[in-house]
Amino acid sequence: MKKPILFIFFVITNLIFSQAFKIDSTQINNNFFPESDLNKNENGIIAIEKYNPLFPPNTFTNNDNPNYWKNKMPHAGYWQQDVHYKINAELFDSTDVIEANQTLIYTNNSPDDLNHVFFHLYANAFQPDSYLDKLKTGNDEITKYRKDERKKKGTEIISIEVDGEKVEIEIDNTIMKVFLNKPIESGNTVTFDIKFKSFFGGFEENGNVRRRMKMYQDFGNKHYNGVHWYPRISVYDRKFGWTTDQHLGKEFYGDFGCFDVELTFPENYILEATGNMLNREEVLPDELMKKLDIKNFATKKFNTPPSTIIRYNPNKKKTWKFHAENVHDFAFTADPSYRIGVAEWNGIKCYSLAQEQHAAKWQNAADYAAQIIEVFSTDIGMYQYHKIIVADARSGMEYPMITLDSGTDPGYRGLLVHEIAHMWFFGQVGTNETYRAALDEGFTQFLSAWGEEAIEGKYMTRAPKYVTDSIYNDKNVGLLYRLNWLKQNQSPLNKYYDKHTNQRNTREDNAYYRYIVDASENNTPALNSHSHDTHVFGKDLAHRGGYTHVYWKPATMLYNLQYVLGDKLFLDAMKNYFSTWKMAHPYLNDFRNSIIQFTKVDLNWFFDQWLETNKDLDYAIGKVQKLENDTFAITVMRKGEMEMPIDLTIDSEFGLRYNYHIPNKWFVKEDKNIGTILPRWTGYGELNREYTFKTHVPSGLKNVMIDLSGRLGDSYAINNNHKGNIDFSIDYGVYKSHNLKKYEIKARPDFWYNSYDGLKIGTNIEGHYLKKHHVFKSNLWVNSGMFRGEDIDDNENDKVSYRLKYSTSLYKYVKNSRVRFAISALDGLNYLSLGFNLKDADKTKSIDISLNGFERKETSDIVGYLLDEEYWGGEEKKNTNILINTSHRYRYTQGQTLSGTGNIELSLKSSSIMSDYNFSQLVFTAVNKNKIGKLRIHTRLFAQRGFNHTESQYSNDFPFESMLYASGANPEEMMNNKFTRSAGFIPSDWATYSTNNTNTFHYGGGLNLRGYTGYKMGESESDMINENEDFNFLYRGTSGIAFNTEIDFTNSIPYMDYFGFNSYLFIDMGVMDQNYQDNQISFSSLHMDAGLGFTWELSRLWDDVINAEPLVFRFDFPLFLNNPPAGENQMDFRFIFGINRAF
Repeated sequence: MKKPILFIFFVITNLIFSQAFKIDSTQINNNFFPESDLNKNENGIIAIEKYNPLFPPNTFTNNDNPNYWKNKMPHAGYWQQDVHYKINAELFDSTDVIEANQTLIYTNNSPDDLNHVFFHLYANAFQPDSYLDKLKTGNDEITKYRKDERKKKGTEIISIEVDGEKVEIEIDNTIMKVFLNKPIESGNTVTFDIKFKSFFGGFEENGNVRRRMKMYQDFGNKHYNGVHWYPRISVYDRKFGWTTDQHLGKEFYGDFGCFDVELTFPENYILEATGNMLNREEVLPDELMKKLDIKNFATKKFNTPPSTIIRYNPNKKKTWKFHAENVHDFAFTADPSYRIGVAEWNGIKCYSLAQEQHAAKWQNAADYAAQIIEVFSTDIGMYQYHKIIVADARSGMEYPMITLDSGTDPGYRGLLVHEIAHMWFFGQVGTNETYRAALDEGFTQFLSAWGEEAIEGKYMTRAPKYVTDSIYNDKNVGLLYRLNWLKQNQSPLNKYYDKHTNQRNTREDNAYYRYIVDASENNTPALNSHSHDTHVFGKDLAHRGGYTHVYWKPATMLYNLQYVLGDKLFLDAMKNYFSTWKMAHPYLNDFRNSIIQFTKVDLNWFFDQWLETNKDLDYAIGKVQKLENDTFAITVMRKGEMEMPIDLTIDSEFGLRYNYHIPNKWFVKEDKNIGTILPRWTGYGELNREYTFKTHVPSGLKNVMIDLSGRLGDSYAINNNHKGNIDFSIDYGVYKSHNLKKYEIKARPDFWYNSYDGLKIGTNIEGHYLKKHHVFKSNLWVNSGMFRGEDIDDNENDKVSYRLKYSTSLYKYVKNSRVRFAISALDGLNYLSLGFNLKDADKTKSIDISLNGFERKETSDIVGYLLDEEYWGGEEKKNTNILINTSHRYRYTQGQTLSGTGNIELSLKSSSIMSDYNFSQLVFTAVNKNKIGKLRIHTRLFAQRGFNHTESQYSNDFPFESMLYASGANPEEMMNNKFTRSAGFIPSDWATYSTNNTNTFHYGGGLNLRGYTGYKMGESESDMINENEDFNFLYRGTSGIAFNTEIDFTNSIPYMDYFGFNSYLFIDMGVMDQNYQDNQISFSSLHMDAGLGFTWELSRLWDDVINAEPLVFRFDFPLFLNNPPAGENQMDFRFIFGINRAF
């Protein structure tokens, strides 16, 4: 009798003490758990189990779980649902499918009775006719499905029961509705038993639809990322009730609870997953761990075949067992070649899993993960789990306790910081990222900048372009692959790039860069918008385009919140937000309310402008006026629509620095460097655009600067200083990150050559802000006469050449518009142009209007410079015109076999005032690039109708240089290319026309009948004999129609594209108007050519390191002409050379 009495006494005593003394425990690791209270399990049965998230049974809902929402309710009346998943699954690697039995114990904590529930079947998104497929089709995305995806194999529900009873279901792609036989009453718990299969879809490389649950093969080993692989109950929350967004390839949302999962794999697989590995001694015994230690492979040559530590036997299996609490998802990764690194911080195990072939460059991954955990635990809030995994998995995704990553050190450092940061905002603070991705991705992007700056410093550690280790002597790899590897990794240009490129600022690169670039043209979205809203975030369905602002804009916003509040108050507020909402589900209003309530500062003005609008932030230093006795009147201007407090710094001529702060509200932050607090600047909209104050600066004022901390998200920072807003540098010709704070001007020497001026010696000076504002390029050359032809008179050529181009955004007047101006006196041609361009929001449609004029002053400007002087209208003849061009870019698909991109252009050109000619032309061009299997089929449809408005018999009022040419571009178009605007690089005799034969040099354009290059085509033999009557020839005119096609088979030839080579078959056909002189259309007979062509994109040797225009050499063999010159056969060997692609 004593034992039952003692038991009852113990229960009553615990009940009394548990109510009298509330345990306050906010931090947890695997070495310490609070004393137990009376706890109820999910079936409502009293159990005496202390909270232990590492081992069964489930203690998630215990009273002593400091992370359970009921023990730390964010606010009165808050509720969320509880889940406990029990999954027993087996992977069948012969069919790449998971078969599993799942039990879900679901507790309804809402005030509502639930008559039905919803589940997510994420894998169903990646198949034809899915919502994602329809979205991609609607946005002209090109899709190629893998083997099982084509069969619509995603997640198959074999059976489902609720509390032992069969139920009806309805599946709508990625959402399954379960009709309950009886409601789940408020406070009650039900059990779902589900038998299902989930397919991996097929090898990743065999399709292009981005998915997270994926598989791929490397050195004969199959790799599996098991994510979003089980039926996951939808969240029923206080805002929406059931959240039933279809999965469209982006974000997720899940209930917190407990997972007990057993995964059976072939025994050669190494596996890690969410939760505590319960049978580690069984599946990863010490002896095996020693073999798998990543340090064993520190000197292994990178990307060479891995060793076999456990031999594959399809009949031998191994079961991995995991238990996880306080999580809302479960994921795993598995690969036979995984090798394991281990580090630890504060009792938290940090594991790295790297494929053996990459292990040499993953040596620091576990230690780096530990540093990241330490930074965020210290600055934001303690990491609540016992482990973190970073895995080499061709991905960049986050799941509770595990991140699937890619790359190598040091390039992967930023990715590791970002994905581990998700453990705070996604993993522990469980937002509805499907609805508002900014709360997840944006806060994580902020932590990415914060963490990387804390670990790496002000500048990021950049992976060098030049790689020291080499695979050139590796006989296991093909010679061409090795040569390509050398080109990409050990080119001398790589060393040059590493030496001369700039360092990337850690904070700017991770938080500000993309935001500032788009905000400078007022092109950022309102963040409080649905994550799938393509009207707000653009049509790019990947994590690109406008959608990137769910990353960049919130990250910038949080740094600006720090700027407003001051460092300490901001960090305390962020810690409070994390502590309040960890293991709970906040929305944007919860975040802003948390910050406002904690700081007791009215920040509604701040959050309204950052979250609800696309207003820009732009402050500028205006007039600085010296008064008497070293007193200065300084004006600050608010040019943008956002308002912010302003930190100002004044440097004196004596070298002293004075700080000032202009509040915009009643609140003033605490900052030891705040300096003098000036009167408040109340201003928004058109109220108080300017603010002027007076201050005494002993010894005189040298400079006035806004925000030296670099946190203010000013979208046009080049007016933030009184002086020093320009960054001058030497242009080494390599790619660099743009300077967000200053206008950039860079200069370099510039040399060119033509056979008339000889060597041109000069300078190239370029300037811009973010390549969008006040972009200019100027050249000035002295024409030395060196190395030119011996028979040229020294006084005939131009002594000096120059060129100036300028363009800038007009976004303040018309969004997505630009204006441009150009003037030059170059290679005998004087040129002037003024243009305007307008694009739609997606930048797929545009209209361009320009006024253009050019002339050649003297005969020598024609005879001396041009490849063939016969084809220019004459000296001292002004060719001025107005050109209106509209274009539309598009993408298209047809089933699984055909996809492509295209561009349609329609232009109207007419002579204008001051012109010595009187003509007009209407041009239509449609270029499509199609993919059919390995083939690339490019087509071009061209039509031009020209008008000679004076109907001169010899077309003197339709300039020769602007006419339509049958074989290629007209001389006017050739002036746009430095290789063809004058003789020198192309031998002149390659570009002349003849009645007897074709020639060698071709420049794409016109009808593009490349086989007839240099041939004065005629309709009859008499045309070809009478050379004096030029209008009888068909090689140029005013109107014509052509169709050109190239069938590119480069992908069918292994390694050919490694070095920029392309191969194709081509066919060109077209007709030319014979009577352009009287504007009466009379088309010639059809002219055709066909043959084989090759291009060498020489710029591929440097295109990722050197900032230079593309350079393409083209070698075409038009073996067939249907109307060849006299004496030639239709089938004959012919060769032409070109600088650019034909089209």
